[in-house]
Amino acid sequence: MPRNDRADARAAEFGPRDLSGRRYLVTGASTGLGYFTAANLATRGARVVITGRSAARLDAAASAIGKPGLVTTLPFDIGELDEVRGAADSLVAGAAGTGAGFDGLVLNAGVVHPPARREATSDGVERIFATNVLGHYALLGRLTGAAVLREDAAVVWLGSLAPGLTRAHLQDVQLRGGYTAWNAYAQSKLATQVLGMEGDRRARAAGGHVRSIVAHPGYSTGGLTPTVAGVHEPSLAKRAVDSLLVFAAQGKDDGARCQLRAVTDPELRGGETIVPAYVTKGRPVLGASHWRSYDPELGERLWNYCASLAGVEPDFAAISART
Repeated sequence: MPRNDRADARAAEFGPRDLSGRRYLVTGASTGLGYFTAANLATRGARVVITGRSAARLDAAASAIGKPGLVTTLPFDIGELDEVRGAADSLVAGAAGTGAGFDGLVLNAGVVHPPARREATSDGVERIFATNVLGHYALLGRLTGAAVLREDAAVVWLGSLAPGLTRAHLQDVQLRGGYTAWNAYAQSKLATQVLGMEGDRRARAAGGHVRSIVAHPGYSTGGLTPTVAGVHEPSLAKRAVDSLLVFAAQGKDDGARCQLRAVTDPELRGGETIVPAYVTKGRPVLGASHWRSYDPELGERLWNYCASLAGVEPDFAAISART
């Protein structure tokens, strides 16, 4: 399958033109933002591990990227802690066998359209929180504990505009007291940003060998996204409807530029938020996360809560000790 040409056109927009010798992990990369992020990195010569729930869809994405020597797939459900543990073990074993750690993690996977009614995973955790937040926290915990992140690695948390459109406050993280699909999504994205900033505080305290950064994709829609055979094939109706949003939205290929800058720009030192220049669309620029994201008490409380659920927590000191 041919690669998406726009990935080539923007390959060197941020960071080094040539990423040969570097290695990245992109979760949720079988389509959407994750796919375009992975495609761009591989186009620039990086080795990329892409993850997702469906092995078939990951294979299709890898084929579409067209870099068989650079792209490998790892299917697992980020919302299930046992699967996260198994995936992390595979990644750690692979790093030990090759000596190749990761220069960046793009924690992209997530549910954008939550179910109408509250659901729980096999771990008893509300599904949107488990998928969008807890699974990534647990994966990061296991990878940092095994010290497979290279010095100065970037950890990119995927934020959103959604928390600013609600009264999300994380007092009831799993929405046991009242669930709506919108609140589930908005709270999960606020939680992601809170963890991104708390991660920055903890990484700095451990010596600053890892950079924790948040990226917002703006308003990125499927109907404005280029067709990629076998990966992204929106209907004509979807394209027609989304074309009405062209002045306020952008394609997912453009939305991916924020997380691409976050994971490849060597000038970023951690604690930054990368956003579209015009709020919902545009080139990636320095911006800000939701104001609650910077509350250290909230950050510590959520960090510890996730640790209690995941049975592990990110250990940036392990990377500092190795370096």
